[in-house]
Amino acid sequence: MVEVILVPTDGSEHAAKAVKLAADLAQKYGARMIALHVMSPSLGRRIPEEMRSYARNENIEATEREILETVGQQILRSADAAAREEGLEQIDTMLEYGDVPATVLSVAETQSADFIVMGSRGLGDMKGLLLGSVSHKVTAHSPCTCITVK
Repeated sequence: MVEVILVPTDGSEHAAKAVKLAADLAQKYGARMIALHVMSPSLGRRIPEEMRSYARNENIEATEREILETVGQQILRSADAAAREEGLEQIDTMLEYGDVPATVLSVAETQSADFIVMGSRGLGDMKGLLLGSVSHKVTAHSPCTCITVK
């Protein structure tokens, strides 16, 4: 029986497809869907200089973590909206901070996930090519069934 479906999302095209598939599966199985966004300490280096400059010019004082949290919340709102468009009425969201694969695996374990549905490629394509993708690492070490979406 499928009770919990975890969907890590980073706002990428593949992640959006994973959200839709997970919502469909959750609806069919009557399962709880959890949309998860993990803020990685390494993501702060990808905040564009233009955004930092805008913040300085507008006297917006925000730490990189606050910026990542704001973006993460928006990604989760988009995932929630997409799942509701697919007909799912209840979606739980989680915003975590840490190493992405390790955090996904930890949440899968603590939430007793039956499935992890994730995009095959996220926003960090080049890093994934060099160090191995998040989906590959999660699939290799997952305590449950993983579905990767293209």
